[in-house]
Amino acid sequence: MSGRTVRLGAGMAFWGDRVQPAIEMVERGDIDYLCCDHLAELTMSILAKQRAKASDRGYTRDILDLLRGALPAIVEKGVKVVTNSGGANPRAAAEAIATMAKELGISGLRIGVVTGDDIEADIDDLMTSGVGFENLDTGRPLSEVRERLTHAAVYTGCEGIVDALRQGAQIVVCGRVTDIALYLGPLIHEFGWARDDWDRLGMATVVAHAIECGGQATGGLYAGDWQGVPGLEELGYPIAEVAEDGTAVLTKTPGTGGRVDVGTVSEQLVYEILDPGNYLTADVTADFTQVHLEDLGDDRVRITGGTGKPAPATLKVNMGYRAGFVGEAVFTYTWPDAYAKAQRGLEFLRTRLERADFQYTEDHVEYVGQTSMFPGVVAEPDDPELTEIVVRYAARCPDAENARKVFTESVPLYNNGPAGVAGVGTRPPLKELYAIWPCLIPREHVTQSVEMLEV
Repeated sequence: MSGRTVRLGAGMAFWGDRVQPAIEMVERGDIDYLCCDHLAELTMSILAKQRAKASDRGYTRDILDLLRGALPAIVEKGVKVVTNSGGANPRAAAEAIATMAKELGISGLRIGVVTGDDIEADIDDLMTSGVGFENLDTGRPLSEVRERLTHAAVYTGCEGIVDALRQGAQIVVCGRVTDIALYLGPLIHEFGWARDDWDRLGMATVVAHAIECGGQATGGLYAGDWQGVPGLEELGYPIAEVAEDGTAVLTKTPGTGGRVDVGTVSEQLVYEILDPGNYLTADVTADFTQVHLEDLGDDRVRITGGTGKPAPATLKVNMGYRAGFVGEAVFTYTWPDAYAKAQRGLEFLRTRLERADFQYTEDHVEYVGQTSMFPGVVAEPDDPELTEIVVRYAARCPDAENARKVFTESVPLYNNGPAGVAGVGTRPPLKELYAIWPCLIPREHVTQSVEMLEV
């Protein structure tokens, strides 16, 4: 082994995450790559909706906030950026970055655009060729929601990222590549690992998973000793110093808040892991079962022991579809007999809705601060001496007209219902529901492409 390391920084963990940790990391983290994850399942539905309204939208605009603060230093230091902020429209994101670079007086910048994850236009042809797209959770056929689909994006691997870096891209903008691919791509490019070097890819996947959620590896959301984590307000994000065998030392940006130790890294490692022996990604099936953490002190943890197996034959597809509207009302009852009054208020609301020919598929009642987190597990708060109780009623409706009825029929509670009501408030904005349709596609049907923009 050469002793060479590649320093990967986790710049963003979701759309809306703070951009300051990424900027600080570029300025004083001595990183080679800034890897930024912006996407979640719901995010893709929102971005697809934006793209449908305007052809130059559909990406997460926080990448512009980040680069406006960091791009001069990125260019000066030769840091490379890999991001999936392209969401539903990677080319539009790249064009916006190019425009901003010109505004900043930057030239000579190569921006790689990775596409191939968006299969929405090909769904019918793929179904004709035998791809079923059955729902992974329910087994239901796609035909039930086909006409209401908003997008269909494949969780693709890192091959497009590797290709873009090979072509000299300093910024690589992707759509729905996996979170792990943002980290594996740079490592394969730098170390020249074979695409079937499963053990190195598996080890590197463990490292990527340890840092991909940003502040969760440096003390954010830490349940073990949350009181003892210093400087949460200035939390630094993690950096992995990855060796050629895929093992790494994890640390964070110098001079930032938080901490990196075996406890904080351990919690992140088990986050969203279903089967630690078979962690499925588009690039490799990673095995976490023999992972070992060694505390080196001074916010440094060595991570070893990960291995890998061949990548799955299928890729996961994130499809979204319109699932109706939610109608909701919130109201409060006060002592005495707050719970009993709330029950009478709910009866009042449901009766009025029935008389208004209310159409819905399911409804939900929660007592805010009492049963919101554990419905059906925690008993309803029926103490007659309860000072106050906040009720939220929500219903899933087929259309906006029915959703509006929920608030409309709750308003008479103000002076027609039991005494002691408050907080009915003003009409809330209607919320359209978007649901996720998780399914699989054989990987041979998916091909990534790379396009280069130059500033």
